[in-house]
Amino acid sequence: MGYPLVWITAFFCAGIVFARCFAINFWLVLALAAIVLFLGAILIERKGTFPIILLAISALTGMLIFRNSQALPKCHISNFVYFKSNGFCAVFGTIDSQPEIKGDSATFVFNAKELHLRDSGYLCSGKILVHAKGAKDLYCIEKLILKGYLYPVPEPQQFRRDYLKEQGIYCIMRVDSGNMALAREADRGFSFTRFILSLKSKMLEIINKYMPPIPASVLEAMVLGEKKNIPRIIYDSMVKTGTVHILVVSGFNVGIVIFIVTLFLKLLRLPRRARFIVAIPCSIIYCLLTGASTPVVRATVMGIFFLAAYFIKREPDIYNSLSLAALFILSISPNQLFNIGFQLSFASVISIVYLYPKLKKAFRLDALKNRFLNFLAEGSAVSLSAWVGTSGFIAYYFRIISPVTILANLFIVPLATFITLCGICLIFAGLISPPLAPYFASTSELAVTLLVRLNLFLSSLPCAYYRLS
Repeated sequence: MGYPLVWITAFFCAGIVFARCFAINFWLVLALAAIVLFLGAILIERKGTFPIILLAISALTGMLIFRNSQALPKCHISNFVYFKSNGFCAVFGTIDSQPEIKGDSATFVFNAKELHLRDSGYLCSGKILVHAKGAKDLYCIEKLILKGYLYPVPEPQQFRRDYLKEQGIYCIMRVDSGNMALAREADRGFSFTRFILSLKSKMLEIINKYMPPIPASVLEAMVLGEKKNIPRIIYDSMVKTGTVHILVVSGFNVGIVIFIVTLFLKLLRLPRRARFIVAIPCSIIYCLLTGASTPVVRATVMGIFFLAAYFIKREPDIYNSLSLAALFILSISPNQLFNIGFQLSFASVISIVYLYPKLKKAFRLDALKNRFLNFLAEGSAVSLSAWVGTSGFIAYYFRIISPVTILANLFIVPLATFITLCGICLIFAGLISPPLAPYFASTSELAVTLLVRLNLFLSSLPCAYYRLS
């Protein structure tokens, strides 16, 4: 069986899809899995039996993981939410995300531990999206007591409900000024989560210190995954040209981080084995810094797989690496299979890996002796491959087809590469050698301005994009 991880992942995904489409009982699936394992143990010596048993177990495992992810415990906070009568309650728990402060209000994810409702107390679990007024100086992992109204996401906001559900959030709480208090003295000891969040805050502070607001907002998105400050006109123009993916931290960013770390360590004359050992935790930290989005997790897992291949003396395979990354993500969160970010991330990489070599061979690009023409031709082939793989998803989700994407990626992607490299160097300079930071900042600002203007120009070309009704 060629590419075993590819087949295992395909059947694992099929099991998730089947379990989502049909409300099959968890215990029935578990019983089927036990029967298949029993038959496999009996028929193991028969030729051709093992691959069939392995694929069947993969599909059943996908079903089990999906059904298990849908089951909420009886003490889950959503079971205390009433759709018709929202009760005033008090909730004890911890802040589970870095609070977003806007004016005198804060929004954060709250991990509930205990609920007091109508003079009764209940142990509970689950996440709540909290909108609190008069909140400031909040930190992740702080223990709070919140008082307010707990209610589900409104029915008309189906898209928002699905998005929050994917994050494990089933209800919202609004807290007015004066209804929030520290449960006890906050734990100010070392916490890895607090370390990651404080490091990210420091990085954002460096970008905003040395760059104007608009270029800084684009750089924040490209380097650290913070998209909330990007002007709407810039975001819409990139959707029209099909280049919005550059505003998402992707595998390329992980590659740049690994490259910079290994290059720096090489300058320090560390041996290759030591460089790779250091690069692995650095890539994991960067993944956490950027919010562990699907493209970054995929790239991080693949990067670790490729670096680990050096230690086991084996040549890494791109298809098996992609499959391993998909299995890792879906085993933790099977709902990611139906997330547009997951689909676009893997579709683009798979289409490039599969189509690009074929296009390169079909058009005999190796025959081009001129380096500039060869660069343009190969860039066009990569862009076309990615467009073919993702255009169907974009048309379905965004109701738009962008023929200009192939041309746009030819110029935008190399420019975005340069911006990302400058942005990471700016952060490193701001942390290690502040006098060098303004030089990287001015270069980044110029490059971001050029990118924005070029993208606006391309989106205004005739037939650049078509809206689907």
